[in-house]
Amino acid sequence: MPEKSFLSVKSPKELSLYFNLEYAAFSKIFYKTASDYKYKKFYLSKKTGGKRIISSPNRKIKEIQRCLAYTLKNIYQVRPSVHGFVEKHSIVTNAMPHLDKKFVLNLDIKNFFDSIHFGRVKHLFMSQPFNFVHSVATVLAQICCFENKLPQGAPTSPILTNMICWKMDAQLQHLAKINHCTYTRYVDDITFSFTCNKKQIPKSILIQPESELVVGQDLKIIIEKNGFEINLAKLRLYGRNQRMEVTGLTTNEFPNVRRKYIKQIQSMLHAWRKYGYGLAEKDFKEKYYKKHRASQKIPSFENVIIGKLAFLKSVRGLRSQVFIKLAKQFNDLTESGKMKFNYIEKTKDETDISNSLWVIEVLYNDKNGILKAGQGTGFYFENKGLITCAHVVSENDENFEKINAFQFDKPSKKYLLKIKKIDNHRDIALCEFSDCTMNDIQINKLDSITVSNDQISQFLEVKLFGFPAYKIGQTPYIADAKIATIYTQSAVSKFEIDHQIREGNSGGPILNKDNKLIGVALEGAEKGSGSNGCLQLDEIVKFIN
Repeated sequence: MPEKSFLSVKSPKELSLYFNLEYAAFSKIFYKTASDYKYKKFYLSKKTGGKRIISSPNRKIKEIQRCLAYTLKNIYQVRPSVHGFVEKHSIVTNAMPHLDKKFVLNLDIKNFFDSIHFGRVKHLFMSQPFNFVHSVATVLAQICCFENKLPQGAPTSPILTNMICWKMDAQLQHLAKINHCTYTRYVDDITFSFTCNKKQIPKSILIQPESELVVGQDLKIIIEKNGFEINLAKLRLYGRNQRMEVTGLTTNEFPNVRRKYIKQIQSMLHAWRKYGYGLAEKDFKEKYYKKHRASQKIPSFENVIIGKLAFLKSVRGLRSQVFIKLAKQFNDLTESGKMKFNYIEKTKDETDISNSLWVIEVLYNDKNGILKAGQGTGFYFENKGLITCAHVVSENDENFEKINAFQFDKPSKKYLLKIKKIDNHRDIALCEFSDCTMNDIQINKLDSITVSNDQISQFLEVKLFGFPAYKIGQTPYIADAKIATIYTQSAVSKFEIDHQIREGNSGGPILNKDNKLIGVALEGAEKGSGSNGCLQLDEIVKFIN
């Protein structure tokens, strides 16, 4: 393994051999080359104004940095709260944990890359898990730094920022945990979100005088003791009555782009369709790229649309009606044989399954006597009754007194439920409709979910159905996912999916690609279970029988 031989390096000469270079050639690259030839500088415009300096290393330095970055990525232990510069993570995965919250707090680290100077990088390499001698740590810092700091544009800079922040991320995760809120970091963007009322936002994170927001002492101390400074000019608190943003995406209901972004794609496709490709491209370049491009190389009009649609797909997904509509327009306009976008339209079976789902609504008094409401998902199972999660219809092993169920297209027609059977250990409940309401429910038409006889396996493609954060008029949500892991927890068979299970989706069925039931969605990673866990079908059968 390359990381083992890397960690065993004892001298600068051994380090040069790790990069397949004689020490003389290695020294020439870093010590006998003028600074102007080591890096090329250029500037990019920031969205908020000003310029960002990008320092791109020359070919030889970049090759060494790429090799080092690959090794460092294998050594780095990813914190669950970190989403920037991490494989299979993005601004979308960074936004997901903050969905369905009452308040979102955004703050920014001031001069993030510049504050990670040569001394900090050298100290990192002299600490765990590296423990390099002073000479080796110094050479590694010289490989990674330019003008006494981490250069934006070097392959090693992203992974080093995450390693430098490793301790801080652990401390901020703990701060969020003890204050019952959620924390994520995407590079220099830090986000906390809260389910409590504004007055209950913990003072250790945010103090709210009438005039302006003030960062809480605990949060301030953690960031400053880790060698960073908060950019107070970018401190923002958003509530549900505002557009709640996390790394540029809205999080009020689901990860979304701004309307302006959608309208721009629509106008570009409209111009292509109405005036033809040539005129549409000429007009677009004149309007946008003369003032927005940092380099002279201008991408084609078609490639710009492809990039925008690809980003929209990554945010909204293949089932998004907005994405499907725009993708169809693009596919019709582009020449045959060129790239076309795939999308997923709801099938008849998926429609029937969606129509068989139930929104479960509960009303209860909390420990302070305050009336609370909760929601979940349920589905009718093999004429046995309505399946959902135990935590949807109970709390602290006490069943809620008032439990209603209704279908998404008939929200005013609610039916009273009573718990027939419950297993808090498995987190599953079987409910039935009260006798007084059974006459007008045609159960036989709602039993559209059948069980699978196949074994589940890791990476199996699955679908999650349900009603996350249900609002009147909302149709059933379908998410395409894969089984990430299969595991046993407290003698209960479960599996984890690689998609966020949101509040309100608990109790929703997990189906395979043939639309057969293989499990039930439990609580998401944000609810303390640590994973987006699902109960396996075998456990449901055991529970019912």
